[in-house]
Amino acid sequence: MGVAIPLAISAAVLLGVSDFFAARAARAAPAVTVTRTAVGLSAVLSPLLLLVAEPQWIAGDLAIGGLSGLCMTIGLVLLYRGYAVARMGVVAPLSSALLAVVPIAWDGANGERPGVLTGAGMGLGALAVVLTSYTPSGRGSFSAGVTLGLASGVAFGVSFTMMGEVSSAAGLAPVIVQRWVAAGFLALLALVRREPFVASPPARSRALAAGVLGLVAIGALQTALQRGTSGPVAVASSQFATVAVVASVLFNHERMRWWQAVGVATTAVAVALIAIGG
Repeated sequence: MGVAIPLAISAAVLLGVSDFFAARAARAAPAVTVTRTAVGLSAVLSPLLLLVAEPQWIAGDLAIGGLSGLCMTIGLVLLYRGYAVARMGVVAPLSSALLAVVPIAWDGANGERPGVLTGAGMGLGALAVVLTSYTPSGRGSFSAGVTLGLASGVAFGVSFTMMGEVSSAAGLAPVIVQRWVAAGFLALLALVRREPFVASPPARSRALAAGVLGLVAIGALQTALQRGTSGPVAVASSQFATVAVVASVLFNHERMRWWQAVGVATTAVAVALIAIGG
């Protein structure tokens, strides 16, 4: 699998730190506003990805990039809606697990069969995401939480799967389209929602940091998916939930529950197995 898994791990770290900054920003501004600010900056900066390698502008790959951006943004909206009406401990684990499961199912449908070590690592990775993202806090509708958690996870999983279908020749050009489609969709949401369009200080600086880190992360993830198999890469990159939890413990002084500690340890084992198996 070459550099695919190291790139996926890098994407997980960057996405986790990006989520940490976004969560901090969401304490002072609506979550959709924070997301719009972060994605908007990432769209503006996305042409810089062309400096990494000169891509071929292939219509089919660009269309896939746009669809993946739409699915990813829909996943975010569903996820934040789930957080608003249900327990995070119900929504987050389901969303994270489905994010990894959908690309695995796609690989299976196309005849991809992981080796023993890679398969074990993928299974442990899915378990690790559930353990680290589960929190018992919050109240709300259990059924709504399950529905929105599953729906957001499927949307994220479809987005990751589509990114895996982009040809290597396209390089990072589809990521540029993805970012602009996502930014456009979030801008349209501003027409039907009353949140501020852009986050104001102090949330703005954290949202902008999330946008920069998110752009680099998606670029690394796209490259990993082009050079590896979708399932293992998706599972490795989905461990960003673990990174976000660890960052919150270190810098927000949040308490790490015992099952989250088990999840962190399981993440390390899972990624190691995937890397060795690859």
